[in-house]
Amino acid sequence: MQKNTFHVAIIGGGLGGLCLAQGLKQQGIPFDVFERDSALDSRSQGFRIRINADGQAALRHCLPPQLFELFTATCADDLPNVHALDTQLNSANQWIEAWQDGEHKEERAELKVHRQTLREVLMCGIADRVHFNKELREVRQHDDNEVAFDFADGSSYRSNLLVGADGGSSRMAAQCFPEAQGRDTGAVCIYGKVPFDAGGHHQIAPVLYGGTTVIFATGLAVVIDAMRFSLAAGVAEYGLTPARNYLYWAMIGMRERLGLAAGASLPATDAHIRQCIADVSADWAPGLRALFAATPAGMSAMLPVRQAPPPQVWLQDRVTLLGDAAHVMSPASGLGCNTALLDADLLVRQLSMAATGACTLDHAIARYEQGMREHAGEALRSSERSGVQLYGG
Repeated sequence: MQKNTFHVAIIGGGLGGLCLAQGLKQQGIPFDVFERDSALDSRSQGFRIRINADGQAALRHCLPPQLFELFTATCADDLPNVHALDTQLNSANQWIEAWQDGEHKEERAELKVHRQTLREVLMCGIADRVHFNKELREVRQHDDNEVAFDFADGSSYRSNLLVGADGGSSRMAAQCFPEAQGRDTGAVCIYGKVPFDAGGHHQIAPVLYGGTTVIFATGLAVVIDAMRFSLAAGVAEYGLTPARNYLYWAMIGMRERLGLAAGASLPATDAHIRQCIADVSADWAPGLRALFAATPAGMSAMLPVRQAPPPQVWLQDRVTLLGDAAHVMSPASGLGCNTALLDADLLVRQLSMAATGACTLDHAIARYEQGMREHAGEALRSSERSGVQLYGG
């Protein structure tokens, strides 16, 4: 029986925030999620996400069994082929240290999931506690036991614990923990998606459809994943949006390698992004360039690569962060999402102890932040090493 009753407010309905919400529901801890977007699918949330063994363990603990089974059923088919190639699609003798475990140990195998599908899974059963159109305006520490916070729509709330899970451009972090904000590394990442039935897809090199491919070039790299989905039991039952088969790709490198001036605004239109890619890949294999040419309008984006410093001890009471809000990192190691899921799981475990009276709420928050600093620090170091291995960042 729970001995302590408290409420948790979560700012941000991304993967980390929703995983936390699911875990709190499992433990019977009251919560509400506040998301600034107007709906779950109101804007593009990216494409492929790799969930490693740590991320899978976090989801298994935070989700009820039927939802964890739904998560695994909606993952992309396992395509075991892994290729490291150069820009002419010849074998390259390179790899990424952070990816080694998943290649050789079955128990460390990663799962690939469509990000929007995972968000929909994580919404199952908690939609009544997720509030949209809630753009955070101000956080006000009310007293030792409550935090007050306001939104742009004029609404105000109070909670015993406020958790910022609002991503790498976190307003929570900017207000409460400015030292946690990430710095621009000078690298950029261009993301894209090519549906299997897109025009021109037949010109893409067949090797790219077989699993995971990493293209190593001087000063940059391209990661390509074939995302094939079987009909998953339960998709219709839970009202999920079926995912179509597609090729995911991400090109990462320093600005100057992509012909971009340091400090200048990044290209935002499809035409500018296409021209940037065409310039850098002009002498690449035709079957590789066809991948970029077949990317439909609206299915690519260019973003700066940002990296936070290792999380430090925070002195705020009843306010904390998780995921990219706390420790945004380069996508080079593929650990950002998995670290957010680890954060959520750790916070759920600590709050469940507070709920049963095994410790105070303040003690639970402190223990969470200590553990988060440790595993996030390791992930940040890994992301830096992977950036050097991928593109010399």
